[in-house]
Amino acid sequence: MNLNFLSNLIISKVSFVSTLYNKKGAVNVRSDRPRWAIILKYEGETEYFSDGKIYRSNIDNIAILPKGSSYNWRCTEEGHYSVVEFDGELTYDKILTVPIKNGEKLLDDMKKMELKSAYKSDFYEIETLKDVYSLLFSIIQSAPRRYTPTEKQKKIAPVLDYIAKNYDKKIKNEELARLTGYSTVYFRQLFTEVIGRSPIDYIQSVRIAKAKEMLKSDHTGITDIALSLGYQSIYDFSRAFKKHTGVPPTKY
Repeated sequence: MNLNFLSNLIISKVSFVSTLYNKKGAVNVRSDRPRWAIILKYEGETEYFSDGKIYRSNIDNIAILPKGSSYNWRCTEEGHYSVVEFDGELTYDKILTVPIKNGEKLLDDMKKMELKSAYKSDFYEIETLKDVYSLLFSIIQSAPRRYTPTEKQKKIAPVLDYIAKNYDKKIKNEELARLTGYSTVYFRQLFTEVIGRSPIDYIQSVRIAKAKEMLKSDHTGITDIALSLGYQSIYDFSRAFKKHTGVPPTKY
């Protein structure tokens, strides 16, 4: 199950945190849902019907109901559930039920959020935003992963970590090869096979990605950005930036 799209979800306000109860046989229809919701049915079970499929929500399967989604639901086993509703700009037309291994822990987190909503401290708005992001992150971490890195990808992983920490330095293929235990020639072949580009080109792409972030801020100028990324001159930086993006940094 790919939940990567949730990384683009920006939460603007938490509007509702509560515990509710459904009797067996209760039904409802929702069309173009106006807000996001996370529902943990910790007693009984509820079935959601969407796109011709059935999604079951219970203590082992938490439901995420995105803004913009349409569905029917029916309570098949009565019981309580915790719900968190919040506003966000991102829309998604499909509902999700995510298998979880830590249902009791997530339930405890949601109950604590509900308690906070009753008292509403001075920093309640900020704190609840943090709590919902943490809840989503816990769900993503709990979800089963189908992807398993290959042996070649595992060998390259320390290299990617090293580049991420040292992209502003002059990195040579020889030192990266030592992290894998392979010869420089074989390392370059392996890296290119796994990543789809040479090590040097990958390092440049990391630097350019960082440059784009820096250019959007107002903390520094182009010369300082070039030096921060390890380029010897603004000319070297501008040439590399244009090669990767098609435009010079001044126009970006």
